[in-house]
Amino acid sequence: MKPIFKKLHPFLMPLIIMLLIYTTRQSNFVGTLDIVLHTMPSSLLLKLIGLQVITQLLLNFQWYRLCKVFGWPTSFFKLLVVNAYGTVADALTPGEKVGGEVTRLLQLNSYLGYSAGESTILVAIQKTLSLSALVILNLMVVVTMADHVPFLQAWPVRLLMSSLLIIIGVFLYFLLFRTHLLSRRMASIKTSRKWLLHFFDWVKEFSLHTENIRQNRGELILQFVLSLLIWSLFPFKLILLVMPHTTSIPVLVLFGTTFISYFAAMIPLLPGGLGTFEATMSGILTAYGLLLNQAVAVTIIFRFITFWFVLLLSLMIIGIYKVFLYSQRRSIYDDRQKAQYNG
Repeated sequence: MKPIFKKLHPFLMPLIIMLLIYTTRQSNFVGTLDIVLHTMPSSLLLKLIGLQVITQLLLNFQWYRLCKVFGWPTSFFKLLVVNAYGTVADALTPGEKVGGEVTRLLQLNSYLGYSAGESTILVAIQKTLSLSALVILNLMVVVTMADHVPFLQAWPVRLLMSSLLIIIGVFLYFLLFRTHLLSRRMASIKTSRKWLLHFFDWVKEFSLHTENIRQNRGELILQFVLSLLIWSLFPFKLILLVMPHTTSIPVLVLFGTTFISYFAAMIPLLPGGLGTFEATMSGILTAYGLLLNQAVAVTIIFRFITFWFVLLLSLMIIGIYKVFLYSQRRSIYDDRQKAQYNG
């Protein structure tokens, strides 16, 4: 394990546990669970849980496919554990999910033996693919929802949001398809600074891996389809929750409501964007005719499925893997004891 990972790894789990306790106390988890269990048909709850499990498995499959394309040794289950750690950290990180990515870097080194450079490349490429799909979906929302969302009806707002999304999209396109041009320019720069030379080497390696994906069109299409599918499953869950109450809210509005709420959750107030997400989603649903108590119930249940259930599922995966490791080590220890006794 690299020195930097050796220093950080012992502090990771205690920090996660402390943040988890803080988040649970701040967000009234018990009250949320009570609302979910008493206001929702069990059949619908099982459907939503099933969809969320599929979402997590598709996300893990995307990571697995990327590792295979890069030719790195990998394990679907170990990646599931790595992403479980990242999900826990994501849920506990206010606003931007920086904590989750740092955690994934540590666990990729710990469980799969990837170097810091390899881990960073994997995380960066996966995030680039995911954000590219999100930008495409949001552009579709801005273009098609202008007549349904009041603040999008003003052309300056629509122009500003479209321009911002296009700029981000161009930047992501450059990362995926044109990084080799940057690498060539850097190769011509003469410098003796070690940190800069390390950065140049990382960019060169990053461009080689993006080139692998770009040349494999089938894999590139698969990765984009996976990203679009993963993001699209979130508003689909909201549609299932809203349908029992009303069918008058356009499907595109519900798509837009989901993505706008997630953008609002990036405001760093509480871990996981708690509070800002709920206020945004319930506010938009109320504006489109849903009663306040219905909008709040829908929002809380949606948040439970996509936040609390994922957090609990991730903790369960980590726990199962810890038990598996313990039993494996215990078995090895018992075998050694028997060998010594027989000897």
